[in-house]
Amino acid sequence: MNARWASSLFIVLCLVGSAEAINQQEKPAAESASAASASEPAQTNGKPDQSPKNAKATPTKAEKKRRSPKRTSSPQPPGTPKKTVVREGGVDEPSAQIVTGMSPEEAARQRQEAELLLSTTEEMLKEIAPRTLDAQQEETVSQIRNFMKLSRDALKEGDVARAHTLAQKANLLADDLRKH
Repeated sequence: MNARWASSLFIVLCLVGSAEAINQQEKPAAESASAASASEPAQTNGKPDQSPKNAKATPTKAEKKRRSPKRTSSPQPPGTPKKTVVREGGVDEPSAQIVTGMSPEEAARQRQEAELLLSTTEEMLKEIAPRTLDAQQEETVSQIRNFMKLSRDALKEGDVARAHTLAQKANLLADDLRKH
């Protein structure tokens, strides 16, 4: 393995690490929303539990099951909108999301570049396909296909910045693999 291959691999691994860090930042928000909905007190028939005064002091098994464990959610920074989780059904998210600070022209340009990078990468993979690859190269091809899938998913969701970044990663890996 020469120095150029090693440096390219290092750059890609750094980019993968940054993508994973972004995903980790998105997970706590979803978890805190589900924890907030689970912390509401249990009610039966829409009325709070009203037991007679001469009832046992220790709760029954059924009462224990109805109670939900108290969970505390982390406080949200001021100015952030409250998230509402709708379990089944609800409204679909908008198909086009433009990152704040990005003009519609810039978003369209990045979308077009991402689509071009994806098609170029696919061509490179077709060029590499007849070659016999070692285990590490096969793993790289798998990673390239994963980046391409994530990029296409991001395009469908309207996240053009993420789609463009993922398409670039896939293209860089494919180009490096094609050269070696």
